[in-house]
Amino acid sequence: MNNRGYTLLEMTMVLFIIATVTSISFGNMKSVYDASGRNEFIQQLQQDILYAQQMAISHSMYTSVIFLNGSKEYVIRQGNGNVLLRREFSENTAFVPITLSLNDVAFLADGNVRRSGTMEIRIDDHRYRFVLLLGRGRFYIEKL
Repeated sequence: MNNRGYTLLEMTMVLFIIATVTSISFGNMKSVYDASGRNEFIQQLQQDILYAQQMAISHSMYTSVIFLNGSKEYVIRQGNGNVLLRREFSENTAFVPITLSLNDVAFLADGNVRRSGTMEIRIDDHRYRFVLLLGRGRFYIEKL
């Protein structure tokens, strides 16, 4: 009598193989997830700095971005002290001044930067360089 079915041993082997392949692929997902989080943070930071520049131009008012490592946040503030944006960042992120201090990212009423310089952004073991250029408020963030 042939039932044309699978034995319990065959089914167990197939499930073991599927479980092994699945566990290997989930192990690699953590690094992909972490990289995605870092990229998202850098993109959000770039958008927020552009927002600060746009607010300086549109309101003809001095606007600054202040990085607070102690409270793990950065704040965009206009010259009158009005807080436009407050954004938190993770515990594993730090802003390190090089030639630009943590409260030197500022835009004049015409959108130009107050001072040029460089700052380092550290996220876990990854480092980025934030460079603020003179004239027209140009800046870039590059991975080191």
